[in-house]
Amino acid sequence: MKQLYELLEDVRNIIAEKFISGYSLASTYRAVMYAFIYAAIQRTRNNYELLKPLEQRTPLPLLAAAKRELVSVLHDLLEYMDSLLTSERPVIVEGEASLRHIIEVIRYEVGNVDYVLVYDCMSVIEQLVISAFLKVRGVRSMFLSKVFLNPIGLTRFTTQQLYGTGYRATLLGLAQYVANRLNASLYRKNPYIDEKVHEVGLLGIDEFVDKISIDKIAHEVLEKACRGRTLVFSDHGYDLIVSPGGDYLYVTHGFKQPSTLGSTPLLLLSRITLFMGAYRVG
Repeated sequence: MKQLYELLEDVRNIIAEKFISGYSLASTYRAVMYAFIYAAIQRTRNNYELLKPLEQRTPLPLLAAAKRELVSVLHDLLEYMDSLLTSERPVIVEGEASLRHIIEVIRYEVGNVDYVLVYDCMSVIEQLVISAFLKVRGVRSMFLSKVFLNPIGLTRFTTQQLYGTGYRATLLGLAQYVANRLNASLYRKNPYIDEKVHEVGLLGIDEFVDKISIDKIAHEVLEKACRGRTLVFSDHGYDLIVSPGGDYLYVTHGFKQPSTLGSTPLLLLSRITLFMGAYRVG
């Protein structure tokens, strides 16, 4: 996983140094989303017209920087993430798909934490933008060495692993389980991103990005990280899907292939989630 960690660090540092210092966090978020989609289109040979909605309301210098600074390294990142998801290992609850195994690794890697924040449906895109924001604000954030694989991209794959643990098989139960394993004094689950996926995701990528208050999420993480060691993670991310007519992108999670409606996946980010530790240095 060292290569994945290094790629994530590279992307985070580029965002912090080239984007956040001169632009709002909302504009930075749009530009990073644009770069992810651009890299995915390069890999899948889809139509670059899919980017038009994001281009129309993103500052031109940010679009140029996204293509110049981010796309090539994101191409490598997406290739590596794909290699994890397309492994020939059987999809069973073991290794990176085992909640208990992952939490034990995290406990070994970071020890105790003060706060556990679980965001339903947060993808690597939001985590990278937030990590860059934290760096600019003088807060250290690090991506842990393990990822969690959710092969169906749905909450229930994670929460069903709580059966027999004494915790409720819910996202709040998951937050409580992780908090207790890491001796955290506070835990919280936040359904905000998942709500936006279901509320506006089918309307298209531009509507989705516009409705996500990345500032609100980033400042919540910042506030906790300034007070103590904080663990941020999700049960799954979301997927970016090309519409049946091939003319626009929409957002969902748990996309199934093949689609009976003729939709095709561009980025299946619902199947992998990262763990991020954050705390103020000194």
